[in-house]
Amino acid sequence: MVPFATEDWPAGPMRKAACALWSWHTAVRRAEGGLQTAIPDEIGREALLVCQRHNLPRVLLDKQLEAALSVKHNTAFETTTELADYINATAGSHAVLLARLAGERGQWIEQPVYAFARAIFLTRSLCNLKKDLAASRLYLPQDAVNQAGVTRQQLAEGRLNAPVRRLLWKQVIRARDAYANSRTLTQDLSGWPRRTYRRYWTGGLYILGLIEARRFDVWSKPVRLSAFGRAQVYWQTYFGKK
Repeated sequence: MVPFATEDWPAGPMRKAACALWSWHTAVRRAEGGLQTAIPDEIGREALLVCQRHNLPRVLLDKQLEAALSVKHNTAFETTTELADYINATAGSHAVLLARLAGERGQWIEQPVYAFARAIFLTRSLCNLKKDLAASRLYLPQDAVNQAGVTRQQLAEGRLNAPVRRLLWKQVIRARDAYANSRTLTQDLSGWPRRTYRRYWTGGLYILGLIEARRFDVWSKPVRLSAFGRAQVYWQTYFGKK
């Protein structure tokens, strides 16, 4: 689930500009932990050109790169606040750039956009927990892991027990809170961005419900929407209560 990915944008110059911003964001994430030594020059140039042509804040490109390069190879965030700061600097900065590219220029839009980016990041980090740990990444705050009495090895091996379920339940709660804090975008956005937001907002909450229904087993098989689940999300997005 990747909200406002390239294919979500109207065909033409806007989609091309969004593609350049996504290329930058993807390259930055690859640079995290030293997986890539430098951002390809062409990707950097294209992202800068988009910022210049569409009057987007270049500093949001820089924040993404700075945050990614500060992460060590064996990713661990000591506190909930540290993880939130990282998410805001990477996913949040990227989300604000996309919102501004879509024509949403009001300052009031930023905080709910940051909240939505956190919600999606936390949801994806739960779905991708097994894969992230295999790549020496953990997007759960270490203080929460320690408080639950859980070890990184337990998480890597997928040893489900009450403490692990309690830890993941708390992450689900944090993600739901972030979705709630982004809810004003239903009124603040308009046109295709609002419809797209509603689809991913509804889908994200559905996935969190699926994780709970599986009793937080995110290891045995991928967490993804079934065809029926996608139909429910579509119905709720376009015909449900606004």
